[in-house]
Amino acid sequence: MKLSHVESFATLDRLRHSDATRAGGKAFNCARLKQAGFPVPDGLVVFADASDGAIAAVAAHEWFDSLPAGCLSAVRSSGLGEDGATHSFAGIHETMLDVPRGELATAVAACRASARSPRADTYRSASGLAHDPKDIGVLIQQMVRAAVSGVAFTVNPLTGANDELVINAARGLGEALVSGVIDPDEYIVHKTSGEQLLRRLADDGTNGAAALSDEDVAALAALLRKIEAHYGAPQDVEWCRDEAGFWIVQSRPVTTAAPAGARDIEWTRANLAEVLPDLTSPQALAAFEDLLNTAERLSFGRLMAPDAELGPVLKSFGGRLYFNLSQLRHVCRIGGYAPATMMRSLGHSEAISAEDEIATRPPVGEFLLRLPDFARLASRHLRASQIVRTQQARTEAYLARLTAADPSTLDDAALWKMIEEWRQQGPQEMQTVLMLGGVLFHETPVRKICDAVGFPFERLVYPQLGVGERSVSSQQAFDLVALAGSARQDPGVRRALTEIPPEDHVRLRGALEGTPFLAAVDRFLEQYGHRGHYESDWALPRYSDDPTPIFQAVRLHLVDDGGPAFGEGEAAREREAAAAWTAFIDRLPWWRRMITLPRVRRAVATIKRYYVWRERVRSDLVRVLAVLRRFHLVVADRFVARGWLDDRSDYFLVQLPEIAAVIDGSVPPASLRPIAARRRAEQERYRSMRMPLLMKEADLPRLLRAAAVSDGADLDGAALSGLPVSSGCVEAEVVVIHSPADFGRMTRGAILVTRATDPSWTPLFTLASGVIVEVGGVLSHASTIAREFGLPAIANVKNATRRLRTGERVRLVAVTGRIDRLSSPRAEEETTSDSAAVLS
Repeated sequence: MKLSHVESFATLDRLRHSDATRAGGKAFNCARLKQAGFPVPDGLVVFADASDGAIAAVAAHEWFDSLPAGCLSAVRSSGLGEDGATHSFAGIHETMLDVPRGELATAVAACRASARSPRADTYRSASGLAHDPKDIGVLIQQMVRAAVSGVAFTVNPLTGANDELVINAARGLGEALVSGVIDPDEYIVHKTSGEQLLRRLADDGTNGAAALSDEDVAALAALLRKIEAHYGAPQDVEWCRDEAGFWIVQSRPVTTAAPAGARDIEWTRANLAEVLPDLTSPQALAAFEDLLNTAERLSFGRLMAPDAELGPVLKSFGGRLYFNLSQLRHVCRIGGYAPATMMRSLGHSEAISAEDEIATRPPVGEFLLRLPDFARLASRHLRASQIVRTQQARTEAYLARLTAADPSTLDDAALWKMIEEWRQQGPQEMQTVLMLGGVLFHETPVRKICDAVGFPFERLVYPQLGVGERSVSSQQAFDLVALAGSARQDPGVRRALTEIPPEDHVRLRGALEGTPFLAAVDRFLEQYGHRGHYESDWALPRYSDDPTPIFQAVRLHLVDDGGPAFGEGEAAREREAAAAWTAFIDRLPWWRRMITLPRVRRAVATIKRYYVWRERVRSDLVRVLAVLRRFHLVVADRFVARGWLDDRSDYFLVQLPEIAAVIDGSVPPASLRPIAARRRAEQERYRSMRMPLLMKEADLPRLLRAAAVSDGADLDGAALSGLPVSSGCVEAEVVVIHSPADFGRMTRGAILVTRATDPSWTPLFTLASGVIVEVGGVLSHASTIAREFGLPAIANVKNATRRLRTGERVRLVAVTGRIDRLSSPRAEEETTSDSAAVLS
């Protein structure tokens, strides 16, 4: 190794106390333990100030010559300030396992690049730390072929008991356990006597076999006591065991800097579960987490509590994105709104407390401090029409620039510049969606008036939302029915659509070539081709990529050609809306009719416009994502062609800043493949998890353990109820639909039962007589479309897809949110439904 590079590295045995600020917390703690005689795998530390040239030559270091031939390494980030008494950075920075000597430089570069990731930046911001992407060392250690791995605490982290050791253990390497995605064995040991106070074994398919024997637990407990004594403070320890015995791979203080009340922070994904897949691609997940956090902060300003008090507005757990419900409650209370209204909109009516029903006012001083933010938000609502028009004009201009460019002709830098423009402007554009989601600004005065005269808000407003201008998603359904009508008029088209499977759309197009119907399909795709299932994730195909759902929906209408024509109830909805106004006016004293009625009419009209605008703006945002998807696919194909990635799908496992770093040359392309492999394995672990819609962050470990044993669903309970989101009542058989693959099971006149819907589900509403969804509130897609179609609908019905069976007859009473079971499903339907539930 060149002499100029010598000071860039040090082995754990030779690391000095003065090197701590260059080595990072993880490496320094490992060196401290190893030099004190604890069993720590030997390793080489790459200092934070090591040059790119030194890193490129790391594999030539003489330390590797002492290792067995073919030895693999674990390469772990070691941030400055990491693993201290107040900041752990647990899971924030990169760890890469089984790295051969020839790929060490790439792995080290990837670890250093992880300091620039959005999640690292968010953590530093929340922790009040400096933003210096070079402040990170890297620790390279010989891989330990662990039979068992785990984490341990020398103080009970949940109860604070100082006389208890808590040990979690799982077979194999410890990454999945540290990430919180598998259920471990758990042992609680009395620190002085060594007695096992608790022994809980995971349900991991080993028929009750423990990961650690009683002798192992005793030996590990003795080692943990010595580590705590060495540091003189409670420790959070990562350990593993191979044939030689126990190894310590990390020890850090049990962090105590969590903000007061952080254990009680509540998180919800009720709204996000409608628009994002259960497992969003890592690329889109990270981008939306960063974009939405920035947009929410820009929008609400000081109305939100600082991150240090209540945490970020959004955060991902187990590959799912969650809203910070505690922050949203805080904003409601600061703004003088009862949080209960917001929770009903999201779909958490069952979690509303008496306190949530109370609208409180902040102290005068606090209100005055935030007055500029109140004024800015109020001004935006008063200028909503202008803001929406400006947003649409901006979107059209950006789309014009995107569509004018052929991504295949652009070099990497120019192509990425177009993508980066969306990433930079996205938070600003998203504020329009947030404004339109804040319909409480207009709903609250109407609710107060309705309460004052004893008239239900829902009875007045919901019928008005179902008439007048259609939302873009509703219009899509009407246009689809018209498409089916076109197919019905041509026997040849009908025959092709009923005989050729919808998924064989290439063959279908050939059979339909030259027909007016195919021309109508192309016009439909020109207008709606940007949409698709879970369309916010640009890793997934659009209708323009795969028109199978369109042909499938048309086929449904042709096969089930009975019942009343779709749209016949429009006149009835108009009459219901007029009757609601008449009944409301009858409750008003003469003076309220003069003063209050005009205000209520204006407010209700505005509420209706917000729902229509919101669907339009969201559709426009998806149009942009659909065009940008073409740019992403060009980058993905180039990376595969160059051998940087194995498959196009791997590209969407890599986050945008990581791709940008490769394109601008700051990180070597070889870093992409290990990142993609690690994320793919992570996705597979996340896939088996059943994440709750609502949770307290402190309860997450317990919830994950419970989910591994039982999904917690009350499948036998008699009561079925939810949140009323439209009016009406219907009796019919239900059809449970788990995914678009089940769309063919829908029948005309049935009640649609599903988890949640997005615009790709709209065709089913044209056949349904009612709607039941597990996820969603008043603002959800299912609620909005059901009202426009005049369908009785209930949202937020817990475990509906598992408690109801296809073919079962129910009475859906939307005005009260009640579902009465009238008959059991037919035997053949019950079998089908059970199979679908298992497969899903």
